[in-house]
Amino acid sequence: MIGKLKIAVIILFSAWISLGASRVWASDTMLMFVGEDLEMLSIASRKEEAAWSAPAIVDVITRQEFESQNAFTLSQALEGTPGFHINQTERSSTYYLRGVPNSALTLFDTVPMGSGVVKSENYMDYETSLAAVKRIEVIRGGSSVLWGPDAFAGVVNIVPLTGKDVNGFQTGLNLSSGDNSGEVYLNYGCNKDSWSGFASVSGRVAEDDGPETNIVRFWNDASKPTPPEDRYGRENADDSHFINFYGSISYEDWLTLSLHLSDSLNAYTVSDWDDEFTWEEQAASTRHMVKLEAVKPIDQDSGLRFTGYLSGTSLDYSIIDNAYDRKESSLFAELIYDRSFFLSKSLLTTGVSLKSDQYDRVSVWGNFFPSYLTDENLDFLPEIEQYDFSNDLFSVFGQYRHKFNLVEIWAGARYDNHSAYEDKVSYNTGFAWNIDKFILKGIFGTGYRTPFASQMVESSNLGKYSYQEPEKLSTLDSALEKITTLNLGLSWKYIGTRAAVTLFRNDIENHVIENGYAGFVYSSPNNQDVYGLELEVEHQVFQNVTLCANLTLLNNSGADEIYYSYSYYYYPDPKEGNDVDEGFLERSYAYETGPDIMGTAKVVWDINQNLSLVPALRYFSGQSIYSPVADETLSCGKAWVMDVNLRIRNYFPFDVDLFAKNLFDNTYKTPGLYSITRNRGFTAGVALRYSW
Repeated sequence: MIGKLKIAVIILFSAWISLGASRVWASDTMLMFVGEDLEMLSIASRKEEAAWSAPAIVDVITRQEFESQNAFTLSQALEGTPGFHINQTERSSTYYLRGVPNSALTLFDTVPMGSGVVKSENYMDYETSLAAVKRIEVIRGGSSVLWGPDAFAGVVNIVPLTGKDVNGFQTGLNLSSGDNSGEVYLNYGCNKDSWSGFASVSGRVAEDDGPETNIVRFWNDASKPTPPEDRYGRENADDSHFINFYGSISYEDWLTLSLHLSDSLNAYTVSDWDDEFTWEEQAASTRHMVKLEAVKPIDQDSGLRFTGYLSGTSLDYSIIDNAYDRKESSLFAELIYDRSFFLSKSLLTTGVSLKSDQYDRVSVWGNFFPSYLTDENLDFLPEIEQYDFSNDLFSVFGQYRHKFNLVEIWAGARYDNHSAYEDKVSYNTGFAWNIDKFILKGIFGTGYRTPFASQMVESSNLGKYSYQEPEKLSTLDSALEKITTLNLGLSWKYIGTRAAVTLFRNDIENHVIENGYAGFVYSSPNNQDVYGLELEVEHQVFQNVTLCANLTLLNNSGADEIYYSYSYYYYPDPKEGNDVDEGFLERSYAYETGPDIMGTAKVVWDINQNLSLVPALRYFSGQSIYSPVADETLSCGKAWVMDVNLRIRNYFPFDVDLFAKNLFDNTYKTPGLYSITRNRGFTAGVALRYSW
């Protein structure tokens, strides 16, 4: 299929070129109201429009906003966004969106940037620098109609800068005490005649701030573990580095070619559930993305858009003294047709796309690794199964929007034909009612996500050591996880004030947990019902003081999660012979939504033209963490976290930001990879920015 897809891409683009170059058609800003273009986004309808009236519950984080809070990564920028809770593990950030873990489709310039088989591997941290970023767009709610698989509980899109946004050079340096990290970047943009171009390169180094390791050797000759007397030692994790490059070149408004490259080594220390053993793990990744976009008007009311990209990731993952590699690649082509009707009061968007995904040497653990580190284990190594997997996807989708004076309605549907697992139909519908300074949105839609790595293994393999009910386990034969989202949001804006309240409900079918206990426990598909409330307010208290606050409340009425843990008991009996008792034990625990209360309050105080102070206070409630390995529950308490940023301009040739994070040094506990871990506590740093 890959060969056919390459041919299709060539044919589509050749036909495109034959149409000739021209500017975007006149109705490109249809369905927008006067004065609504202050906050723009492109992911709600696959074209730029005003966030206020977009057919989704959306947020836009501008460059000015994430720089004012000294957010250098996507995870830091999303902290404090309604519905999101960011959890920092030893390796990287994971997140809950409206109570669903790792559930958004994360995009860089509309290209998926996370792993297709390991959903928690999302590259939200130093692996993706914000040095080249213009804004971050967020949709809360299932969005598979326009974005396809894995647009489950939402979509996050990183929009890069272009040559029209930067005229000349930008450079910056930031240093932080938390992990002794430092980043330097250089941006260049130009816009001349019909051409514009942009390029950005950044590099960062960081140290692991975890404890010393005490296990330094284990895998030995890959047949038996290292003897206990030779396993132990004292070492610190290696330093980490992260390099990013992004560049784009555009001709007029119709053709853009872009390139994104990154290389990173992330070294970190982890521990087992009881903090008895600590060891080093490393994730070294190389990622690339080449993307081509073109826009062609047919007439004043219609046009075509083409997007094609090739992306790939090479990952080398090491645990103590053993390493595993994995490769993922995607080839994608999409053609979208837009047509407006009734004097631009309606818009029809239809599209067709082809995608081919290839996964090589995907690892699935047959056993829970930390349990093998005990001195009593002299003979056994955990089993790891590696497999190759591919999926070809053909999609047809469409959405229709129509505006009746103050009310706009829309409806859309998508059909996805997968070669490797079940076909899916997604749909959405909604309305937006403008009432003077208010807008009321009601949205009903679905999303789904593709399987985790462990679900791609046949049930006969998962149960190969047991004849007891392996059919209960979640495998590729199981139905894909589906979410049905209902949103009802009311927003209001007036001079200097904006406020919003959103009620939502996530009805999840065939939910499966992706966790660190693969090989020891398997999750049985279940249904969950998460509902909640999001409140947002922004008010200009004085001419130079603005208050921003939001609050998210969650609750879940779904069933308990069901785990099946494999057990094997060997009873030597000299009289009757050896006896083996094996099977799957059933364990259950309440579905974990993350914190059920999350809130942020921030003040932006422009002291004068040259000084700005931004203190921000975040709160999240506690959560319980269940270990099916130990059959034990630990608690992570609630936390208040205060961050402060002071921006200084015009006193020096460059802008200076002085920042302190977790000002009160609240070293709260958070869920880690295999156990509970602690956050870094107080950190301080400086950021310098200069343009010429």
